[in-house]
Amino acid sequence: MASAAAWEGPTAAELKAAGAEAIPGGVRVKGWVIQSHKGPILNAASLQRKPSDQVILDYDYTFTTLYCGSDAVVLNSGTTQASLDGCSTLCWEDTDDRIDLVALSAKEPILFYDEVILYEDELADNGISFLTVRVRVMPTGWFLLLRFWLRVDGVLMRLRDTRLHCSFGNNDGAKPLVLRECCWREATFASLSAKGYPSDSAAYADPNIIAQRLPIVMQKTQKLKIPN
Repeated sequence: MASAAAWEGPTAAELKAAGAEAIPGGVRVKGWVIQSHKGPILNAASLQRKPSDQVILDYDYTFTTLYCGSDAVVLNSGTTQASLDGCSTLCWEDTDDRIDLVALSAKEPILFYDEVILYEDELADNGISFLTVRVRVMPTGWFLLLRFWLRVDGVLMRLRDTRLHCSFGNNDGAKPLVLRECCWREATFASLSAKGYPSDSAAYADPNIIAQRLPIVMQKTQKLKIPN
C-alpha cells in the first residue's frame, strides 16, 4: 500500500485531517479515489491530473442497473399507495407461465402508447448505455418493457429486459393475469467473434437485431398474486 509520503502534495497529517482513507495504491477522499497510474482502475471514469496521478470516480461508469421496476397500487387520488393485500409491496410468485409474445404481435387497436428515456450516455464516445421504458394499452390488456442496453465498443454488450403483461381476461369474471419476465443477456465481443459474428461495433447499433445472439445469464418469470 502506498503511503501518503509517496504522493506529491498533502502530507499524511493533512490527508488525515481532511478525512482521507488510505487504500491500496492511493487514498480515498470524500468519495473520490486517487491512485497512481500503476494501480488498477476498475469500472470507473478517469480524469488525468498529472502524468503520475489519476483521479477516478468510485462508481460503475457503464451505469449498469439492477432495477426491474417499482410496483404499487393507488386506490384513489385521496389515499397513499398500498398493495392489493394491504402490505407494503405487491406479492409476486414464481411461475412457469410465459408471456405470449406471438399474441402480443397480433394486430389490435393501440389505445395508448408512450416511451420514456430514463437515462442515456455515450460512454465518452466508447459505446452506449441507456435505460428506457415503453408501455402500450390495448383492449385486451397492457404491455410494458423496461430495457437496459449497454455496448462498450470492443469489450462487451449487455441487455437486461423486464417485461410486464396484463391480460384483462374474458367477460366471464376471471381475474386479470399479470406476468413479469426478467431476462439478462450478456456477451463479450471476443466470444461473439469466435462464433463468427462481426467484431465491428457498427454491426451492433440496434439491440433488437442482436438480442438473440447474446446468451442468457439470468431469466425468471413471476405472476402477480391477486386476492379474490
